Amino acid sequence: MIRIAAVVVSLTLLAAQAAPAERNLDRWFDRELLPFVTSQLVEHPRFKGESVMFVVLEDNVPASVGNELALSLRDRLLDAALNTPGVAVGRRQGGTTAKPGAQSVDCTRDDVHYYIGISVSRRIDGLYGVNVRALDLEDSNWVSGFGKAWQGALTTVQQRAMQRTRADQTFRGAREVPFSGDESDLLAAHLAHELSCALLRETRGRYVVSAKRTSEPGDNLAAAVELVGNNLAAHDALELTGDEQKINATLSGKAHPIDGALYQYWLTVTPTDPGDELSTLSASAYVLLPGHRLAGEPSPTTSVAGAPHDTVAIPHGGGDAPLGPLRILKSQDHRICDRGAEASIRPTTYGETQRQCSVLIADTRADAIVFVLEHQASHGLVRLGGAACRERTAPHVVTRGQPMRYPVPFTTIGSSEMREAREWRISPGVDTYYALAVNDSRAAREFANHIDTLPLRCNGSIRRGLRNNALHRWLEEFAVLAERHAPHVGWRAIEIKDVL
Repeated sequence: MIRIAAVVVSLTLLAAQAAPAERNLDRWFDRELLPFVTSQLVEHPRFKGESVMFVVLEDNVPASVGNELALSLRDRLLDAALNTPGVAVGRRQGGTTAKPGAQSVDCTRDDVHYYIGISVSRRIDGLYGVNVRALDLEDSNWVSGFGKAWQGALTTVQQRAMQRTRADQTFRGAREVPFSGDESDLLAAHLAHELSCALLRETRGRYVVSAKRTSEPGDNLAAAVELVGNNLAAHDALELTGDEQKINATLSGKAHPIDGALYQYWLTVTPTDPGDELSTLSASAYVLLPGHRLAGEPSPTTSVAGAPHDTVAIPHGGGDAPLGPLRILKSQDHRICDRGAEASIRPTTYGETQRQCSVLIADTRADAIVFVLEHQASHGLVRLGGAACRERTAPHVVTRGQPMRYPVPFTTIGSSEMREAREWRISPGVDTYYALAVNDSRAAREFANHIDTLPLRCNGSIRRGLRNNALHRWLEEFAVLAERHAPHVGWRAIEIKDVL
């Protein structure tokens, strides 16, 4: 019996070793990697109470610029971690927790103790490999026992994503990922957080600076100082005053040229009395002046509409799409557009100043969650707020056999032609509406998170949307999502051309 048992055990081990590894990257990621990483971060004693950050690794070090496939996989790991109770994600990826009242800035997640790194590489045999490891930043060693690896073939979309590179916004403000000169609000928020935490750690006194600071119109960097000052006061990190007698420090900013249009911007709080016990504190970030690009960055898209590189291929549902062809109904009866909206939700303001309204309509062939986007001619891609105009992307649920009705910005009656579109263009030249239908709730959440990064349009006024390089990167990431969830996704599009 012992010998028979030994044979059975041996055969079992051989069968386990001979079992084919999962060759599909997305299935391996969902079925093996995600459960492993989330359980390790919750259960492994080394991660208890420690902040982690998810990064793409190049040559075993975090990369501020990486290939889009690796960044997409990293983002999926990050989303899972953010939705897992007990996992502490560093501020740059987990955001800040605003608290009412004094000292509302949260500095507790600034110190990251572990990097969860993912790398994607091509092997000599033509296959591709994915590796995930954890790096202990304190002793600069890999965490023993924490690791997963995959090898296999990539889909065409995944290969294209691996060939493209983009900046990792986790490192915004670093030399390789600078703020642009027209992002003074984002620069100010970044510097305000860094300086607030330094000020709140200061125990030898309180900084009081002048509230009388003005900047010239168009001087975005100078305006950043005013924005930072207001943020610091809101965080209760210092005090703004108009009383010259109370001032004991100055808040100043200075841009130092680094390379061409690239500057390093320093924000400093300096005590007015050199003998004061207060320390001089500062924070810095890299900034690229408006209208300039970093060396090697491609110029904005200027190709003729219809050229191959003016479009991004998105898997198309076609005849099997959950939605039928789109059409726009234009009416002078607002009840047509508002129908279907809950009474407790205010109606959309797309046509609030006009008697007429417009609604996007489609037949439904399956139960689905629908997201509606608009590419405004010459003004970029935006997401539409629908009936509720919520800040977060609000899905529109449709039922098979019931027509979809979605209010859209007003289209002049009798002055436009409509035709179905089958491409996603960088510069379409005409207004285009897209309806994305998803019949899987998990996939819908991923699409909602990605669509959240688009500017929101909630009224009749044109809203500046995503354009050129930024739009191309967004659509490429969108294509990766659509490829991953292809069995559950379909989209329709309609172009509106004025003929006045």
